[in-house]
Amino acid sequence: MTEERDPYKVLGVPAEASDADIREAYRARARRLHPDVVGEAGLDEMRALNQAWAELKDPEKRAAHDAAHGRVRPGAGGNGSGGPGSGSATGGPAQGAANSYDLGSQPAWTGAAGPPPGRPWGSVLDFGIYAGWSLGEIIRRDRGYLAWLRDKPEGKRLRQEIDRLMEMSAPPEAPAPQRGRHR
Repeated sequence: MTEERDPYKVLGVPAEASDADIREAYRARARRLHPDVVGEAGLDEMRALNQAWAELKDPEKRAAHDAAHGRVRPGAGGNGSGGPGSGSATGGPAQGAANSYDLGSQPAWTGAAGPPPGRPWGSVLDFGIYAGWSLGEIIRRDRGYLAWLRDKPEGKRLRQEIDRLMEMSAPPEAPAPQRGRHR
């Protein structure tokens, strides 16, 4: 792609959209355009979507994009995000921080699932909807995602750890129904 695409148009939102509206638009389009759904035909669209999301989810990048295109958003960085020049709540984006979890300064999350819920345990993903989350946080929230990830090429390096987590957190078996007379 040689031409720059307007991230607002890619996501289908107006320039004055809230952070929550942008996130919801990204999630909805990602569900429709994901290569697992539409095959390899959707790779270019998904790349453009991810690029637009990366630009608009970061308050500083969004403000820079808006300024470059002559837009000024009053109260930029609403919803608790620091506006332009104020830095983020975690002290700015940490380069490469998604690969390791330092409890003293938690990394800025990058996935569409939002910030990690806390109590990290295990490897931290540096890709996908749960980027920035540890495997322990993911299994508490979305066990099915780890089952899916285990069999994907991206999850190959994590396969043993995922298997161990799945065994450790296996749901309890339901008691067998009792037969006979009811009292």
